[in-house]
Amino acid sequence: EMLSKWKWLVVACVVASIVGEAGALKGQELHDAVEEMRLAKHNKYTKSHKKFRFFDKDDSEDIDRAEFESGLKELGYKSSAKKIDHIMGELDTDGNGRVVFVEFMRPTAKKYKEELELEAMADTDRAFEHFDSDFSGHVDSNEFYEGIAHLPGMGEVAREDVEDFFRNYADVDGDQFLTYEELESIDPELMKVKG
Repeated sequence: EMLSKWKWLVVACVVASIVGEAGALKGQELHDAVEEMRLAKHNKYTKSHKKFRFFDKDDSEDIDRAEFESGLKELGYKSSAKKIDHIMGELDTDGNGRVVFVEFMRPTAKKYKEELELEAMADTDRAFEHFDSDFSGHVDSNEFYEGIAHLPGMGEVAREDVEDFFRNYADVDGDQFLTYEELESIDPELMKVKG
């Protein structure tokens, strides 16, 4: 019998990536990432939940080693007992011999957080390019004001207010220029138009 495309996806995403990526998130950080994905109705959360249900044959809300091994065999994945023990050990963060959904989500949650970090870095890159009009690698107070004044809803902002913000908040090292890191550290909530 041919394995369905979905089953091969389970093999690829669950088994292979677990071995390579399971490490990072633990504890509250892991719970927060999974909850964030759930609330955002993130596609990876839904797919991972289906994969979890595939392995959780007895609907106990956790996967023991026997269920995991059985699911892998059903998918056509052949692995040694040592490899299965390794994968279970990577996922089973509390060491109780059972993998709950949050533990199962570790590789997916880690990747989700990495993707968010990359998106944030891309946003900072775009912002820095917006402000650094002379491409000097830093932003002076005039460039900062011009960049702010050209943002939607900010046309009426007073130069004095922007310069005060630049001097007393944004320019952390006081050298009269913003570096990429200083621009990145500005809380985006402070840049929103109040109204």
